[in-house]
Amino acid sequence: MRVHEFVITSDFNREDLTRLSADAARFQSDIKLEFSNGDNYNIVDVKSLLGMLLLPIRSGTPVMLRIQGKDETEAMSYMIDAFEK
Repeated sequence: MRVHEFVITSDFNREDLTRLSADAARFQSDIKLEFSNGDNYNIVDVKSLLGMLLLPIRSGTPVMLRIQGKDETEAMSYMIDAFEK
C-alpha cells in the first residue's frame, strides 16, 4: 500500500472531478481519498465520480491518498500529478 498526504490547493469543479475519476479508472489498484470535514471523516473511492461529486473537498483540506494494488507505484505517481494540476 502506498500513502501520500497533501493539502488541496484549490476547489475542484465538476470537470476536475470527472477528469480525476477517469484518470483513476485507468489503474487496477484501489484508489481512496481520505479527509475530515468538520466532525465527519470521509473516505471516497476516487474512481467513483458520484462519490467525488457528493463529498465537499475544498481548498485547504488536508487529505490522504491511499493506493493498493498491482500497479500502485505507477498509480500513485500519476495521481499525485493529477491532483496537483
